[in-house]
Amino acid sequence: MSIARNLILITLDGVKDLIARNVDFTCRYELVGGTGDGKPLYQCIYSVGDEELILVAAKVQKHGPKVRQFALWPGLVNHHVKYGDGRPVSINLDFRDAPEGEGGPDGDRT
Repeated sequence: MSIARNLILITLDGVKDLIARNVDFTCRYELVGGTGDGKPLYQCIYSVGDEELILVAAKVQKHGPKVRQFALWPGLVNHHVKYGDGRPVSINLDFRDAPEGEGGPDGDRT
């Protein structure tokens, strides 16, 4: 069962802008499902002040922005090294109760 939340959308260019302007932020990775080959998938949530921003692809799809999803390796790890908040990553690897993912290869899934 998903929980509705109000999240602001942010693209990778928006994250780069936060970094360039030295804006304080944190980020976390939420488990959203698994791939067809049994790997967990995560979405990235940035927190800036009291706002939560969900990372979306820059290119808008037919039905609106698409949330970027990351497989653990190399996608999530590489993303966090380049665009994370500098803290060590802590993630949930148990996706047995997570929503069904779209399947696909390792890496960033835009």
